[in-house]
Amino acid sequence: MTRPVILLTRPEASSHRMAMLLSAAFGDRLEICISPLMEIVLDPRLPSLEGIKTLIFTSANGVAAYVAANGPKALPCYTVGDATARAATAAGLHAISAGGDADALIDRIKQDNAPAPLLHVRGAHARGDISERLGAAGFPVSQAIVYHQNALTLTEEAKSLLDGYRPVILPLFSPRSAALLGSAPVSAKVYAVAMSEATADSLRFDVEDMRVAAHPDFESMASVIADLLQSAPWDKEKPL
Repeated sequence: MTRPVILLTRPEASSHRMAMLLSAAFGDRLEICISPLMEIVLDPRLPSLEGIKTLIFTSANGVAAYVAANGPKALPCYTVGDATARAATAAGLHAISAGGDADALIDRIKQDNAPAPLLHVRGAHARGDISERLGAAGFPVSQAIVYHQNALTLTEEAKSLLDGYRPVILPLFSPRSAALLGSAPVSAKVYAVAMSEATADSLRFDVEDMRVAAHPDFESMASVIADLLQSAPWDKEKPL
């Protein structure tokens, strides 16, 4: 049975955490190549929080920058998903997870009638128009950009994998990371696993197979990877 390579393109720290989890789950059934497409640079400066009653976090990086800026822990916060909620809880914040995507986050804030004004602590690149949509619904939201996601290029090892003949499993966690892979055709059989339909739609080269996780979280992504390893489609010859 052919052993595939999994290409991790998340920022360095996130990729290494994911590599440890995948290695623990799947052992030597795959090899791992880490080639971050973004570098996270914290810019932990907060505006005045006078009058702010609720925080919004859409990534663990936002939580890290908020903590680095000595943001107060007494304010409640809403997070887009469980991983960000865990980071916020570990930092001493009271976190309420929407357990999904931007739509779920907005719905949860509206459903709870969260105290306003709110502050969205975020990176320079963000999707979902959270502040605008909440503002239109009567929830005033200001924004604090506390980190930047600087683009990187693939390593030579990663380029060789995509230009080679071994099967590559490619997890895609955001539309921007998918787009940063570029549009050049690849020689390898690539089996992409996208966190969302929007992420899948942002990949600009053809792949052997594109699968979308049932939920936008690591557990669902890992489940799809497990299904791929179990079925090993790269070992099946196409009928003539």
